[in-house]
Amino acid sequence: MKNVVIASLVGLVVVFGQGNRVSAEGQTAASGSVRVDDDSIQHRIEAGLKANTLLAPRDIDVAVDQGVVTLTGTVRTGDEKAAARRQADVTGVVRVRNLIEIDPKIDESKIDAAADKTKAGLTRAVDATVGAAKKSKEAVQKGVGKAEQGVAKAADKTAGAADKVGEKAGDASITSGVKASFYDEKLLQETAIDVSTRDQVVTLRGTVHSFAAKTRAEELARSTKNVTGVVNELVVRAD
Repeated sequence: MKNVVIASLVGLVVVFGQGNRVSAEGQTAASGSVRVDDDSIQHRIEAGLKANTLLAPRDIDVAVDQGVVTLTGTVRTGDEKAAARRQADVTGVVRVRNLIEIDPKIDESKIDAAADKTKAGLTRAVDATVGAAKKSKEAVQKGVGKAEQGVAKAADKTAGAADKVGEKAGDASITSGVKASFYDEKLLQETAIDVSTRDQVVTLRGTVHSFAAKTRAEELARSTKNVTGVVNELVVRAD
């Protein structure tokens, strides 16, 4: 009888041990299923950054190595940097290294670069047109004929049109610069200001909350690059 009891106890120990082993193997399998490969993590983070309206305009690079995410690039504010860090917190991430740099003037730099690129293109177009006009005029002077005179006149008109396009591009750059300067000004928060530029003269229209805000808007507009004058038509409407 005693031998039967001992054998039964041994059997229970063996079954219990096997049960624990099966349970441990199940937990290992479950924990292993949580792991996400680096490419999937990178894809999810990049998709999230593009879908975020605050971060979509920024150049942010994502690298993932064994679950460790490294963020690099440039943003405008500390809030944007923190938002990028939160966006990187997805399933499978072990740690996030946020190496993003902050540049408050990043938007102004892009505006200046676009303006410089536009001006360079217009300069090349004008140079080519002026060259064509010069050749046409030389041909006319040599007595080639009336057809060449028409070409010369057309070239002169094209050069004039190119100059006007250059002026419009410069005005657009000024308008963008003025709007960018308003972005961080506390006095101008939650205001409706329309900015337009013609021949480097800026016109401000809309509503502000105080005379101080109206004055500040004019000061920022005057300090913007290439502005020669400001027409302040802002209306003060205190809440």
